[in-house]
Amino acid sequence: MGRGRRRSSVARASSSTARSSPATPVRSCVRRRQRRRPQRVFPSPPRNRVSTISPTERDDPGEPLPPLHRGGLDRLVGWFATAEKPRARFRVGTEHEKFGFLYPAPGDDPARPIPLPYDGSRGIEALLQAIAADRDDTAAHGPWTAATDSGHTIALFRGDASITLEPGGQFELSGAPFSSLHETQREIDEHVTLLARLCRPRRIGFVGLGFQPTATWGEMPLVPKGRYAVMTRYMPTVGKRGLDMMKRTATVQANYDWSSEADMIASYQTALVVAPLVAALFANSPFVQGRPSGALSERQQVWADTDPQRAGFPAAILARDFSYERYVQWVLDVPMYFVRRDGLHHDVAGASFRTFLAEGIDIDGAPVRATLRDFADHLTTLFPEVRLKRVLEVRSADSTPPARLAALPALYKGLLYDERARDRARALMDGATATELAALRADVAVRGFAATFRGQSILSRCGDLVHEAGAGLARLAVKNAGGEDEGVYLRPLQDVVASGRTFAEHLLERYATTWGGSLAPLWDEAAYWRTAAG
Repeated sequence: MGRGRRRSSVARASSSTARSSPATPVRSCVRRRQRRRPQRVFPSPPRNRVSTISPTERDDPGEPLPPLHRGGLDRLVGWFATAEKPRARFRVGTEHEKFGFLYPAPGDDPARPIPLPYDGSRGIEALLQAIAADRDDTAAHGPWTAATDSGHTIALFRGDASITLEPGGQFELSGAPFSSLHETQREIDEHVTLLARLCRPRRIGFVGLGFQPTATWGEMPLVPKGRYAVMTRYMPTVGKRGLDMMKRTATVQANYDWSSEADMIASYQTALVVAPLVAALFANSPFVQGRPSGALSERQQVWADTDPQRAGFPAAILARDFSYERYVQWVLDVPMYFVRRDGLHHDVAGASFRTFLAEGIDIDGAPVRATLRDFADHLTTLFPEVRLKRVLEVRSADSTPPARLAALPALYKGLLYDERARDRARALMDGATATELAALRADVAVRGFAATFRGQSILSRCGDLVHEAGAGLARLAVKNAGGEDEGVYLRPLQDVVASGRTFAEHLLERYATTWGGSLAPLWDEAAYWRTAAG
């Protein structure tokens, strides 16, 4: 879902305050009881190599925002405007999630390895601690800072990069923003090398797929993070697949800059209208609970039935009069999940941020006013196919193995950072409406490149999209030591378009032929490294 993004300081809001109106007290969802830690296979980090921030430390929500009609709207609009930067300072940040698993012991079913648990000596928390303790990595790049929630390690931070956890334990590297995708590829390679060095001896593996291919929802762990407890309670009230979204989906995403409001609008609307084409190019989740699901992107099927108020293709974004203010107005009316105070995620699910801003909320008997940090938190709970925060985040791709990860940031960099490519990409979808895009996304989830838009297969449009991205990257001309521009990272997409079949269809073909109807080979085919030992 992508919350460990490139981080920007949230500016303090106006010190103006208004009287709070009482509201129904809300629940604190974070458990205070500490679990007893098992003996670890991984070493504990030396004290001088990692510092731990508990949720109650440095928990300053900032000054209350004034009501909308007294300057609050201007503050929120201005917060987006202050993210503008000159094109010379444009960067790309890449995020990728992956599913961990334990390699089967002798006698276990090789087609159904156990999902990587959170607790235990071979668990996620122990792996985070091992990463923080790794001397080679620390010597090369500096120490990590660990973040905890109720005593549980839930994330690592270093500079502009972070390692965070999605609700089902999906392991996410939110990479630093780079001006060159060659640096992004280096970062990916270093991350995979580090994980392989730590995980192979412990018989832990990772796969890059858009949906967990064998485990049931109940077999997946739930990361002990306050916001996830709120979401677990709320999701079933607004859609049928929200809990699957939380625990059984994974993605690769990328973040982009803009230079002005007009530049933001052009990039946002272009990124949104081509999102179904991107979903087809990266469709990579055809299996559910050990067998073909009937979809090529089960992940896209899930997102279509998660929460229509906060996901998909908001019509407001495609409007002719779209602006920072129009986006803020949409955000204010999407129901909230939580409010953070004193290190706790207080459950306010369903409340309106607009009302929070106007009247405040009562938490445990105390009136609380909305701050700019609360607004930034609220933005992380919105899930359109393209999301605006302090960066523009593209969200349509299924996760994929490491060799293809850089293809997603390369595709959108070529399309958004070169104006000629951006205009041509937008023209490919020629005024598509939110309704058309949602229908196309549903078709893509099942039929991939065979899906149709206005009566025509999208395969040629996908090919044109990749071509325009390559042309944009060629004009940007950011080259590696071998003289290759960033278009080199588009090769997996060029190959899959040339084949006429999605990545998912290639997996299904192997499943039906060389794999003999077994998913045991999938754990090597989609793996971050080929075997537990080599």
